[in-house]
Amino acid sequence: MENFKYTFDKSSKKFICPSCNKKTFVLYVDTETGNYLTDDFGKCDREQNCNYHKAPPKGKKCFLIDVLSIKDITDKAIKITDTNGFISIIPKSQVLEQSKNNCWVTEWFLKTSTINYLTNESKYFNSDEVINVISNKEPPPTKEPSYHSLELLENMYKINPKTDNLSKFLNSKFSKDEVFDATNKYFITGTNYFWNNATVFWQIDDKEQIHAGKIMLYDSVTGKRIKEPHNHINWIHKAIKEPNFNLNQCLFGLFRVTEDYQKTIAIVESEKTAIVMSIFIPEFIWLATGSKQNLKFDLLKPIKKRNIVLFPDKGEYLNWLSTSNELNKLGFKIAVSEFIEQTKYKNGFDLADFYLDLKKTIYGYP
Repeated sequence: MENFKYTFDKSSKKFICPSCNKKTFVLYVDTETGNYLTDDFGKCDREQNCNYHKAPPKGKKCFLIDVLSIKDITDKAIKITDTNGFISIIPKSQVLEQSKNNCWVTEWFLKTSTINYLTNESKYFNSDEVINVISNKEPPPTKEPSYHSLELLENMYKINPKTDNLSKFLNSKFSKDEVFDATNKYFITGTNYFWNNATVFWQIDDKEQIHAGKIMLYDSVTGKRIKEPHNHINWIHKAIKEPNFNLNQCLFGLFRVTEDYQKTIAIVESEKTAIVMSIFIPEFIWLATGSKQNLKFDLLKPIKKRNIVLFPDKGEYLNWLSTSNELNKLGFKIAVSEFIEQTKYKNGFDLADFYLDLKKTIYGYP
């Protein structure tokens, strides 16, 4: 018996028909997930008076994967480097269309791969013909990024300041002057949006445009992020209710690269780590990706001509090394420190953790 990808909902539920507006519409269901398809896929029970029926598209479902490079390695396979710097080998039979900057890969292949694709654009290919030629199709128009106003930053940071738990923690580990200097360099802002005493990390680029305000909650004693019962992360544009805000992130601390064009740029994952390391080693300009996935071409492009050293968290060295190798082929000058990877600490441990532990060992602070 043939198993179908989609079938009519076998329950007694009926929905509003998009054609006659009567509650006589039976939706299609994805047999793998049990989820309904969108409201336009289904059949109206009023066969004589309405007869609306829209079936799901047939063919192979593919997802659009943006890439830095695509190379033929055999007559049956290609090698792609995605925008996160990860390399994948894909059979040509599973790439149904490709251009210079992206390719359409079958869902069947992606399910067993390490490529992130679930939130990407998807479409169906109704032909079994495999297209493996470079096309000159123009990419779809991109939506303009949104920016926060300087007035918003000034109001939250200077005019109506709030205390935050991260600054309290830093004050327990460093002198008042050291914390004041470090938090002022990055415009660290307290807020009570979403959670009391949370911290806002402003993402400001080298042209002083404010891309985002990332809100996170920390424990004032341990300095660790609050992750229970859930990750406490949100955004200023959601707090001030800007539903049409088009988030387009940049590196945390990017605006600082214009302070000194001779200094080496050091990049870590955590915003907190960038702040802490700016106190311990001020000879570098410290930036943060904000997540391990954000080490990618688009975010590093503004500092392409600078000398860069990456300090990945424990467990991320090989991933960041692979990404840096691909970026170096594009003209970057990136070195990757293996220092934390060689320690005996558990995965997730980072450079700030090491230096804070070292300071505790030497000076014995609480």
